[in-house]
Amino acid sequence: MGKYNLLNEAWIPVIEGHTMENKKISLIEIFENAEKFKDLAGDTKTQDFAIIRLMLAVLQTVFSRFDYEGNPHPGIDLNEKFRQVEDIDEDDVEEYTESLERTWKKLWESKNFPAIVREYLRIWEDRFYFLDDKYPFYQVRKEDIEGENINKENPSSVSGKNINRMISESGNKVALFSPKYDKGKNKEILKEDEALRWLLTFQSYSGLSDKVIFGKEKYKIPNSKGWLFDIGGIYLSGNNLYDTLLLNLILPNPNEEYIGKVERPCWEFDSSEIISNYLSYRNPDNLSELYTNWSRAIFIDGERDFNDAFNFEIVKIPEINHLDAFLEPMTLWRIDSNGPEKDKFKPRKHNSGEALWISFGIITNISEDNKEVKGPGIIEFNYKLKKEVGDYNLNIKSVSMKDDGNATSWVPVDEIYDSLAINEEVLTDDNKEGWIPIIDSEVNLAKKVVGGIYGYFISDLMTIRNDKSKVFKNQKVEELYYKLNEPFKDWIASIKKEDEKNNKVREWRITFKSLAQREAREVLSQANTRDYRGIEKDGKIMNIATIYNKYINILNKTL
Repeated sequence: MGKYNLLNEAWIPVIEGHTMENKKISLIEIFENAEKFKDLAGDTKTQDFAIIRLMLAVLQTVFSRFDYEGNPHPGIDLNEKFRQVEDIDEDDVEEYTESLERTWKKLWESKNFPAIVREYLRIWEDRFYFLDDKYPFYQVRKEDIEGENINKENPSSVSGKNINRMISESGNKVALFSPKYDKGKNKEILKEDEALRWLLTFQSYSGLSDKVIFGKEKYKIPNSKGWLFDIGGIYLSGNNLYDTLLLNLILPNPNEEYIGKVERPCWEFDSSEIISNYLSYRNPDNLSELYTNWSRAIFIDGERDFNDAFNFEIVKIPEINHLDAFLEPMTLWRIDSNGPEKDKFKPRKHNSGEALWISFGIITNISEDNKEVKGPGIIEFNYKLKKEVGDYNLNIKSVSMKDDGNATSWVPVDEIYDSLAINEEVLTDDNKEGWIPIIDSEVNLAKKVVGGIYGYFISDLMTIRNDKSKVFKNQKVEELYYKLNEPFKDWIASIKKEDEKNNKVREWRITFKSLAQREAREVLSQANTRDYRGIEKDGKIMNIATIYNKYINILNKTL
C-alpha cells in the first residue's frame, strides 16, 4: 500500500547555495547534492534539528558498515540487506577504528557522498513510506495499539493544530497568533510533507498531556516527553549542508565502549519489535537508534484525505535512560550534587533568554581533570578533527524546546535557539596559553561585570529608592547582556589563531567598557529628584551620583 516515500518525494525544505532560495527536496537528493544546499529551512529550528538527526542516522548506519569506496570495514559481517549481523569482535576493533577514521577523512576531502548511501537507501526503500500498512515510517500499525495492548479503550488523538508547533492549539486553548486562519478547519489541515515533518518533530518533542499507555500498569520508569525535549541541543554548522552533516558525523565514537556496536535505526525493525524494546526498557548503545528514538507509538490512517483535518493516534512509551547517557553527543550536561542521583550527569536544557556564549566554558571544557564539568561529545569529537578541518569558520548552534512549566503536562510552548560563530583552529586551541581559556576568561569577566559590578550599581539605586523588588535589577542586567551579545559574538567570530592575544583581548575590553559605561549613563540620565537627593548610609550621602562614580571607578579598575 506504500504511499509518499521519503526517498522520492520533495518534503525537506532547504536553502539553495547559489540563489539562496527555498525549495523542497527528497531524502535521496539531500545525499546526492548536499554540498549545493546552504542549510535546512524547516518550519522551526527544533524541526530542523530533528531532521538533521534523521539524516545523521542514515550516515552513521552506512559508514559504520562501509568505507568511502563502498567496501565493508574490516571485521564487518553484513547480510543481503547491508545489515550488520553482530558487534565487531574485540580483536578487530583497532583495524575497524582506523578504517572509520580514514573514511571520515575521505568524506571531508571529497565533498560529496558516495554511491553506497543511495544503494543502502534503495535496499531499504520499502521502509521509507510515510503511509504504509506494514512499515509506516516512524509509526506503528493499527493492531499495535488496539484492544488489550493499551490501558484505555482507544489511543489518545492529537489534532493537526496541536501537532503543528507553529500553532500548538489544543481543544481548550486558542492560539492568538496562528500562522493559519481558522475558517474551514484550515488550522487542522496538514499536507503530506507538512505532516511528515511534524511527525518527526513530535517524536522528539511531545510533552506529557496525553494519558494512554501500553498495558494496564504504570511503567517502572517515567513516560517519555521526547528525548530532544530533555536535552540542551548542540550541533556544528558548516558552510553548506554537506559540511554540516560531516561535522556531526561521528566516526569513530570518542567513547570506546560504543565502537563497533551494531547500528539499529528504527526503519530496520518492525514496529512490534520496537515497541517490545521500549517496554523492556532497552537503552540505545548506538547513535542511529538514539537519533531515531521515539517518544510515542503513533498511528496515522493510510487512507486519510490530506485536504481534510489531520490527526493521529498516540500511545505513550517509557523514556530512555538520562543518567550518564554519554552516548548522546549533542547536549550540554549538568551534575546532581545531592540526592539519590548524586554525582550523576543529566542532559541540561538551554535557558530561555540566555546567550549561548555564557555557556562557553561548559561547551568547550572536556578536561578529565574537572569531574563536575563535561562538554558535549560533538565538541570532543571535533577536537580530533582539527588537522583535517584546519582553518575553517563554523557555527556552534544550540536548540531547545521551552515547556509550560507544568510538571504534569510539559506542553511545548516555544523554542530556544542561538548560534556562535568561531574558527575551527580557535575552537580546538585548548592548551593553557590557547584561545579557549582566554575566551572563557573573558566570558567569566563579562558575568562578573554585568551580574556583579553593574548589578550592584542597580541594587544601590534600588536601595536609594527603598525598592526591595528584584524586577528592575533583573531587567537592567538582562538589557546589558542583550546589548553585549552581538558585539561579543562578533569578537569571537573575528578571532584567528595567529592573532596576538593581548591586542585582541584589549580590543574587546575597549568595546565592553564602552557598552558598560553607556548603559550606566543611560540609567543616570533617567534619574529623578529623589535619586539625586539620596539617603544617608553609614554617615554618608548615598545618591545616584555617588553610586555612579563608584561604579565607574570599579569598572576602570576591572577593565
